Amino acid sequence: MSNKSATLQLCIDEKCLILQLFYMDDIPESLKSFLLNPKFTYVGIEVADDILKLKNEYGLDCSSSSDIRAVAKNHWPGRFRRPGLKDLALEVCGLNMMKPKHVSMSNWEARELNNAQVEYACIDAYASYKIGHKLLIELSAN
Repeated sequence: MSNKSATLQLCIDEKCLILQLFYMDDIPESLKSFLLNPKFTYVGIEVADDILKLKNEYGLDCSSSSDIRAVAKNHWPGRFRRPGLKDLALEVCGLNMMKPKHVSMSNWEARELNNAQVEYACIDAYASYKIGHKLLIELSAN
């Protein structure tokens, strides 16, 4: 298995897009311009590392990003040590994520992802979106 990023997981509201970058011959210009759109903030845990990998491996860049772990720790000092996505989903949004090890450790470089992998990727993207929305939009408005 390579160390190259295999998938790109995006979510807005309740719509998720899972792209298998690993098998794309060319990256569409529409995806490049979407990622560079300043109206969107890309969120995740240590998302800057993911964005750097996307830039180095596929020439993709993002306009704006936010590390949801860092934002949560700033918002609630002392509440978290080093929470993962599953912890933040439960604490920030009340989402109880099922993250089976056999799926997370499966072959993400497979040409065709199985249903469990697609569901897992969508749940991850959705949880990141919900946490980011709560921290960056809802709580910052108060």
